[in-house]
Amino acid sequence: MVFSFFIIKQGVNEMSHIGNKIRAGFFATPEKQGEYIRALLEVKEVGAWFDPTCGEGDVLHQLASNQHDVAITTYGVELDKNRAALAKEQLDHCINAPIESMVIQNDVFSLLYLNPPYDYSMKGIGDQQADRKEYLELVRNCRYLKNGGVMVYVIPSYRFADKKIARYLASHFDQMGVLRFSEEDYDDFKQCVFIGYKKKAKQNDFNENLFQFLMNMGDEEFIKNKVTPLNLIAGKKVWEVPGGNTSLKTFYSKLENKADYYDALANSKGMEQFKARTKQRDLEIGGDPILPITQGQNALLLASGAVNGILGEGDTLHLVQGLELVTKEQETETKHYESGGKSTKLIERTKRSVSVKLISPTGLIKKLV
Repeated sequence: MVFSFFIIKQGVNEMSHIGNKIRAGFFATPEKQGEYIRALLEVKEVGAWFDPTCGEGDVLHQLASNQHDVAITTYGVELDKNRAALAKEQLDHCINAPIESMVIQNDVFSLLYLNPPYDYSMKGIGDQQADRKEYLELVRNCRYLKNGGVMVYVIPSYRFADKKIARYLASHFDQMGVLRFSEEDYDDFKQCVFIGYKKKAKQNDFNENLFQFLMNMGDEEFIKNKVTPLNLIAGKKVWEVPGGNTSLKTFYSKLENKADYYDALANSKGMEQFKARTKQRDLEIGGDPILPITQGQNALLLASGAVNGILGEGDTLHLVQGLELVTKEQETETKHYESGGKSTKLIERTKRSVSVKLISPTGLIKKLV
């Protein structure tokens, strides 16, 4: 059994590195560390590998590439839309969704690469406290790893001293090792790698020695004295990744992607009907009216400008313009009471009238109203 560790100083936040602050919680594993981790894996059979927070897909793609010419099928999930788009170019399957929304077949993946966000989960109604995501994602995603499958778990080393994390690892994994990043990335990332085989469900024995060892990872001196960097172990110790299925029965998100509906909505009959009903239409006047038009209706048509334009032809050609005139008129209203008194009130009324003008072919202008 191999153990190797690093630690963050007491009181130092895991996002202290300025680059990680800018990336707002996105801690991509450095390419060099990915090379060392890849050297720890021995692959002889095809299988499906999974990264539930895959970022841009670089690390899982790197681990699965050129593994003794064995074809590995890679699966990833990524919350960020832009990173997911890049991951889809590198992984065989990638879904842009929160991992909480995923429906995934249990006990199927040969390898689980787990580098969860270093943050707290959202606290629900009635919850007394929010759990750290390192622990939640560990428990959530280990159920997708097959018995005997290999887990690579990357978190800040001091988080291994969390009692729940330490107890879970000591209960569910065999032949495990913990190694810190090599010197070129250690100061910037302050991370370490746990690697081990998932026990079978019936193997519920508890590794007390491992548990106590992990609980000591809150001490920096312990880390400095006991830790072996990845580069010193790579090539000397390997974990054989078992084979397995390359296709899954279930791998989808319960949340629908709104982008999938754009084309269907744009080409639907309902959208065509909506556009037809809301399209601005021009007023068309022509032909004989269905019913005779009264003088009042004629006046309204003229006043609204509906018959503005050219009427007639030849000697009877006229230019006609209708106009509605709106004026205000005031009148006094007197009210008498039984007591003999009276009151007056000034009332303003709106008066509407029609003005119709026409120009004859000879240039004569006539005002009809």
